[in-house]
Amino acid sequence: MNSKNFSDAMNLLDNKYVDEAIMYRSKRKVNSWLKFGAACLCLAVGSALTVTNLKNNPPYHRGTMEQIYTLPQAAKMSVELVEWGGDHFKAITVDAGSSNVFPVNAELSVVFDYDTEILLSDGTLMIFNPDEPDTSVIGWEVGTIVDVEFVNYTDYLEGNSFYNQVYASRVASAK
Repeated sequence: MNSKNFSDAMNLLDNKYVDEAIMYRSKRKVNSWLKFGAACLCLAVGSALTVTNLKNNPPYHRGTMEQIYTLPQAAKMSVELVEWGGDHFKAITVDAGSSNVFPVNAELSVVFDYDTEILLSDGTLMIFNPDEPDTSVIGWEVGTIVDVEFVNYTDYLEGNSFYNQVYASRVASAK
């Protein structure tokens, strides 16, 4: 069929059919509302899951959900290393020392930062680099008692497990 045949065929159509086709509207409006409702439901469920996940797994980095406090001078305490992480280790306070922030037996995470000094067992002083975290060179085993100096921390909440955080300025194995 060429364009002349097509044009002739279009001219043979009754105008009432053309007008009816132009004015035709789908009667299936329920589907668009159903799709909109399903999208809203997915958004609500996704938001709820995200909030629940953040409550159960707060991040270990500054500027997140928890307020970070600063002491006027460094405090010291002794902790027992429980588990290593990339830029932190989980610990339990064994001696509150000069700190009144974390009580004895408090579960917390000792977080390393750019300027954290780590005094290794052999006397070597290491400055932690969070851009290339390598805690394996530190060599402390689980159960090691470690002295921690800190200025920054998150507020201690009993029952908050290891999500209580202290940002170490200096860490050394206890003698």
